[in-house]
Amino acid sequence: MSMSMSMKVEQLESSAGESFAQLYAIYAASIAAREQKDERWIAAMIGSPAYRFFVSKANGVVRGFSILFLPADEGFALLEYMAVATGERNHGLGAQLFRRTVERAVTPAGRALPVVLEIDSDREASNDHAIRTRREGFYRRLGCRRIAGLRYLMPLAGEGPRPEMDLFVHTPEAAGGIARADLRRWLESIYRDVYRCRKDDPRIAQMLAGLPDPVPLD
Repeated sequence: MSMSMSMKVEQLESSAGESFAQLYAIYAASIAAREQKDERWIAAMIGSPAYRFFVSKANGVVRGFSILFLPADEGFALLEYMAVATGERNHGLGAQLFRRTVERAVTPAGRALPVVLEIDSDREASNDHAIRTRREGFYRRLGCRRIAGLRYLMPLAGEGPRPEMDLFVHTPEAAGGIARADLRRWLESIYRDVYRCRKDDPRIAQMLAGLPDPVPLD
């Protein structure tokens, strides 16, 4: 079966029904426990105007999903989660889903926004090191670049040890880097609105310490 021909990407508007149940089953099986939110939290996000949930379906069954955080007037979007069902991987579905999601990361006037991604880093030794390296290569092939020098501290209090993390960004307009003030604003919004932390959390200053302005991409 050709995934590119048979898959349909649509926005999910409600946590009621089978589509959300199928989405959450993929989420629970695919996202590291350390980086998961509980089901009630995920369900509540669908009702927020700052979120867009997208599902890839074939024959009415959800095969993959993406969750886009799109805060008003902040000048960026966050691809908070994206995953494809185990049996559907390596057929191009993930790349198709990413591209369709990024297309929707726009202002009300239609201007494309930079899309930020939180990625487990392959800088450290880990049991899933090869997977991390493949994941980074996947996003780089889709046009994403790492925010150089930023050691990202995800504030989600999940299970297990905290992995080293990087922030990547998909943007056609920042070849010279990201303004430090913009990066600070993005981090404050992510901490406050995505993870329910204070926007003046000391970890934000810790991440920004010593970074140049603009912050380069590599």
